[in-house]
Amino acid sequence: MIYMKFIKVFLSIIIGLIVIIFVGVLIFLNSIKVEVTDDDLPQGIYTETGDLESISQVYLLGIVVASDADQYTLINGFMNYMILDSIRKNINPDYDPLADLDTVEADYVTYDKNFYIDYIYANLNDDNQIVVTAAFGSDSIIKVDSALNLVFDIDLDISFTNIGFTLTLVDYSLSDTALSFQVLDFIMSKLDKTEIEGQMSMGVLDLDTYTYTLSILNP
Repeated sequence: MIYMKFIKVFLSIIIGLIVIIFVGVLIFLNSIKVEVTDDDLPQGIYTETGDLESISQVYLLGIVVASDADQYTLINGFMNYMILDSIRKNINPDYDPLADLDTVEADYVTYDKNFYIDYIYANLNDDNQIVVTAAFGSDSIIKVDSALNLVFDIDLDISFTNIGFTLTLVDYSLSDTALSFQVLDFIMSKLDKTEIEGQMSMGVLDLDTYTYTLSILNP
């Protein structure tokens, strides 16, 4: 009898823990849930038919004569052209989410049965910071859609000898949930940083310092 009571108590504890963990996971998933759609993309850039790299260089040169406010807008435009150009040159040449093709290749930056990324784009916030959003999800066990938001300070470098800028990561979050840089450092330690850095079609990405640098001398 004592043995049977022990088994019942033990099973009750296990079931209780499973329920708590399951509920906790559902609460966490709900807290990071966010829906990103085609409407969030910079429409004009994604329907551009010209050479993306050439157009982005025009944006870079435009920084010289632009007002202070317009300089940040031009950098945001450059970043979106660079992101799309990098995706098509180095990750998925068929990526075209606004084309209504309804294919995996067109709709997703990258896709497998456990994980996908469907959007990466940049926005300029009210503090003149670049916010790069990477929307991702999974259809594996539980349907999950979320977004990683990376916030960068902008440092302009405009002189007689150079035109460029440096973006420095100062904050990031999973949906609206802020995360520490210790978490990011741990994740990066498990990835091939050199491979990721090499996917930029323009500029230099440094995942040790979390910076992106673009110079007309080193496009």
